[in-house]
Amino acid sequence: MKYIVTIILLTALFSSCQDKSKNKGYLINGFAENVSDSTKVLLYLYPKTNQIADSTFVINEEFQFKGNLSRPRLAHLRIIESKDDKTFWLENKQINFIGKKGNFSKGKIKGSETQKESEILLKRKDSIFKEMEKLEAKVTEKNRDSLFKIYEKMQNIEIEINNKFIQDYPNSYESLTRLNWSKERMGSEKTAIVFSYLNSDLKSTEEANAIEEFISKNKNLKIGNKFVDIEQSNIYGEITKLSQIHKKYTLIEFWASWCGPCRSFNPELVQQYNLYKDKGFEIFGVSLDTNKEKWRKAIENDGLNWENVSDLKGNSNQAAMIYGVRDIPDNFLIDKSGVIIARFIRGQKLEEKLKELFNNK
Repeated sequence: MKYIVTIILLTALFSSCQDKSKNKGYLINGFAENVSDSTKVLLYLYPKTNQIADSTFVINEEFQFKGNLSRPRLAHLRIIESKDDKTFWLENKQINFIGKKGNFSKGKIKGSETQKESEILLKRKDSIFKEMEKLEAKVTEKNRDSLFKIYEKMQNIEIEINNKFIQDYPNSYESLTRLNWSKERMGSEKTAIVFSYLNSDLKSTEEANAIEEFISKNKNLKIGNKFVDIEQSNIYGEITKLSQIHKKYTLIEFWASWCGPCRSFNPELVQQYNLYKDKGFEIFGVSLDTNKEKWRKAIENDGLNWENVSDLKGNSNQAAMIYGVRDIPDNFLIDKSGVIIARFIRGQKLEEKLKELFNNK
């Protein structure tokens, strides 16, 4: 009962001050049920989610943020102590957040038009997300590869839902963001078609610049295609080319020091490398890191004694853009003539493939 009464009072309070905040930037009025006084609330703004944009404290289960944006942006509220967080669209309006301790992610956001559009898209994807969750719950070491193929088909369905939304909402920043996040899976040709749906204002944004760069550089490489050379710096600052180290069979491994799954696969890569490096097997690591020191330490700690390169541009790594890599770990196995013969090959599949290629009985 207390929760309902509080919401009614807060709604009245929010409404009374709405005119005052209009066109003067954003005003986030937050109600955090059961969150104690002096609890620190952090505000992050995308794309720099590793940098705190603002912070405040909860007083009487309420908190507030004020600021100004040049355009709608994804924002992230976070309470470190309770691991509570909420991602939503922030714009220069009065934004009301109502949530409970331990359940911020399901809190309600009111006042943002872009957030409304985002929730429309989420509703459209509700059924496919439920199917994905069911599939994820069934994954084991033995069935991982077969279920991954089914999961990929589900991801393609999700992308088609996104693309229909972009057609329906060409003025929405949600549309722009979805296209930017799914461009690698679609490839340059399909991305260019969907990009044409967006209005001209959205095409002058930083995300649009990234999409256009991707369209111009991505080769959408598949099994059977010739590899495209990669030229980036190693940890010593020396420019290294893939073509310079290529042997009988070379695995181009896309990874990063911050990627947990990537690091978990490294021991098996080290094992396979040691087995076949003297027989003509090479690994060429391409890191999606931005921090050179963390990248160097990961190479050292994991014992990656093969050539590793990076342009330290993170997810905007030029080689990843050319090869169409979005999610890591990812890899491409190329033969002595430079033809791609496998992609995302690891674990038992990689072990069996290398045995076959090097006739290791």
